[in-house]
Amino acid sequence: MRVAPEIIAGFCRIRSRDLLQPRQGDLAALDPSKLLWAFAGVESSFGQNSHPRHEQGYCYNGRYFQQKATEQWGCLAHCSYGPWQVMFDHFPNGVTPIALLPQGDGHVAADLSAMACVAILNQALARGAKTLTDLAMAYNGPADTPEYMRQLLASYDRPMPQYTDPVLA
Repeated sequence: MRVAPEIIAGFCRIRSRDLLQPRQGDLAALDPSKLLWAFAGVESSFGQNSHPRHEQGYCYNGRYFQQKATEQWGCLAHCSYGPWQVMFDHFPNGVTPIALLPQGDGHVAADLSAMACVAILNQALARGAKTLTDLAMAYNGPADTPEYMRQLLASYDRPMPQYTDPVLA
């Protein structure tokens, strides 16, 4: 499923208002909208690859396996969703994998994914993340952090498109 970059950029601008703002250090200098844009760039190539992805670590015998969610949703509980590829386990109670499946232009799944991304980043900031590397590790884990950081910085520098239709959130 493809979600238009203009839709993603719109949600970056809207949902960045909910991102905690560090007052000092490297993170204080970052544009919150571009930060969300960068994570969408790494995770889905700015919406080109927004389809659900099965993640082995959340599957049977995986490190993050959730028995109850698996009983209810099967392998849908083992997937990451939306332009920010957020794991199902990180969405608030009441959000179902069905709501996260791309439908139409992907607005609904994209917004839910953006809000979940903000929640993950806010948790990291509340726990004391001081650098972009800290945020990247909180979001993606420690595996291949240098490559993830290279992609994150390149995505941060990519211009965000304007959107013509307002994104309602």
